[in-house]
Amino acid sequence: MNKNKISSALINRVSAMNSIQEYDVLLTCTNFDKTKSLLDNYGFKYNTYRFANCFCMKLDNEDLSFLSNLNDVKFIYENSSVKAERIEQDVMNLSKLTESKFLGQGQTICFIDTGIYPHVDFLFPTSRLIKFIDLVNGNNSPYDDNGHGTFVAGIGCGNDSLNSGFIGFAPKANIISIKALGKNGNSDSNKILDAMQWVYENHKAFNIKVVCMSFGADAVESEDPLSLGAQALWKAGITVVVAAGNSGPENKTIKSPGNNPYVITVGAYDVSKNIVADFSSRGPTIYGHKPDLLAPAVNIISCNNGLPFTTNMSGTSVATPIVAGICADILSRYPNATNEQIKAFLLANCTKLTGDIDKEGAGYLNFKNL
Repeated sequence: MNKNKISSALINRVSAMNSIQEYDVLLTCTNFDKTKSLLDNYGFKYNTYRFANCFCMKLDNEDLSFLSNLNDVKFIYENSSVKAERIEQDVMNLSKLTESKFLGQGQTICFIDTGIYPHVDFLFPTSRLIKFIDLVNGNNSPYDDNGHGTFVAGIGCGNDSLNSGFIGFAPKANIISIKALGKNGNSDSNKILDAMQWVYENHKAFNIKVVCMSFGADAVESEDPLSLGAQALWKAGITVVVAAGNSGPENKTIKSPGNNPYVITVGAYDVSKNIVADFSSRGPTIYGHKPDLLAPAVNIISCNNGLPFTTNMSGTSVATPIVAGICADILSRYPNATNEQIKAFLLANCTKLTGDIDKEGAGYLNFKNL
């Protein structure tokens, strides 16, 4: 067994077992077609994620040892748990923080989350929810049995149809919702890869320019599949906005795929205290400094998945759709802007708090400058 190609978490699991066991794993490779042919020849069953050069499969101890010694196998990981990055707290109204003439018109944001409730903010005066995909239960009609996805979409795209005083940051942007997280707000990495692959294959057909991912998994010591998947979306020209995680204040707690150096990783800003929120995950990562910037994330109000029509939440899940919405606003004004230009623009319009880039990146996003 080549332990240099196997995550430490998986090695620890294997070592703790006294008998042959099967493990759900994700395997990354350098040559997709060559590796696929080899797996076929040996009779392995798998799901493929070509866009990230990744396979999802079950391996026992002997299979793990065999595959880890193949030249084209880069790394083997556990199919890790993914969870929504939320914290329940009191209320703050984000509509007081920013005003814009460019409200995401002509842009589409894809939210990979727990689904979306058919809230009036998304459906009136005309529906902006142009696609709903359920990778958990296979339903065709939009729903959200957790509430997290509806809340996140509301921050990104709510339009205050009920005159509640709350409005999202891109209230005219179109919405695609992919339900990849279950009722408990959790998922497995392969389900997230299913969602990413759908975006990768369909982003041109649906004009997806921004993807919002308010979840995270524990990062591993090498390029993990979630990070590679997010990077593949970025390389395809999509602006990928990801939560840093709620595992602060310790260092080296950035979640995956927020650890990827390309994506825009958002930490939590406590506006009322003018500090980095204690729960906000910190860097560095194995690739460098993170997060990239901070956005308001404490005591926020947004759309609910039922009655009452609004609710409140805190967490880097809250900060992430703020930035995703602003990215759509930038694109509505500058349709040809690249994701690299958008990221550079955002970082240039931040205000530092402590100067510690592993706590705050470039600082908090200063709406007065946008």
